[in-house]
Amino acid sequence: MTKSPGRAPVALDIYVDHDRCVGNAMCLTLAPGVFAHNARRQSEVVDPEGDAVADIILAAENCPTAAIRLSDAATGEPYEV
Repeated sequence: MTKSPGRAPVALDIYVDHDRCVGNAMCLTLAPGVFAHNARRQSEVVDPEGDAVADIILAAENCPTAAIRLSDAATGEPYEV
């Protein structure tokens, strides 16, 4: 799924690629209800509905290593950030 102005999925599936995550914590700052650090100080999803979809998208867009991947929970289509 590509971005369309004003159109975002109602719900997202969220994946953090631990091979890319460096623990910058930008996602924790932007969507603290969704992300937390694991024992290796890498981000992980703790509650996929813990913040607004817009905040989750913002967190993915601001990940410095592009470690966060999103997809539309209803269709499974990737949501490009």
